[in-house]
Amino acid sequence: MSQEAIESIFTIPFYPQLNKTAPYRRTPRAIRMLKQYIVKHTKADTIVITNDLNEFMWKRGIQKPPRKIKVRAIVETIDEEKIATVELIHEKVEISARPDLEGIAIPGELEEEEEEEEEEDTSDVEEIQEEVKEEVKEEE
Repeated sequence: MSQEAIESIFTIPFYPQLNKTAPYRRTPRAIRMLKQYIVKHTKADTIVITNDLNEFMWKRGIQKPPRKIKVRAIVETIDEEKIATVELIHEKVEISARPDLEGIAIPGELEEEEEEEEEEDTSDVEEIQEEVKEEVKEEE
């Protein structure tokens, strides 16, 4: 019983082929296209799609599957049978990986600055209102 594992990363485009499909059939067709692509490129006998990938495909419903998807295919050979497990690759860019850009505000920093300016603006308005009230009292 030999067991080998080969890992590959694929970006699978679904469009423009899915535009030729009726809207109420697009996500099932995209899943079939995904399986065909993996079979063609890995020569696997059996394809297993993980729950995360399936949920990602169906997240926007039956009419709007993702335009393209990046997946990792792990092909294992067990008793002369190739089984491909397909999983979604989550690409998240961390803030620490982003280059330092001067002059560009991070969204959280921008909100804090606006709140401080609003507080200053309200204090100016309150001072003006007090001055007007004093002038009105003096005139009376």
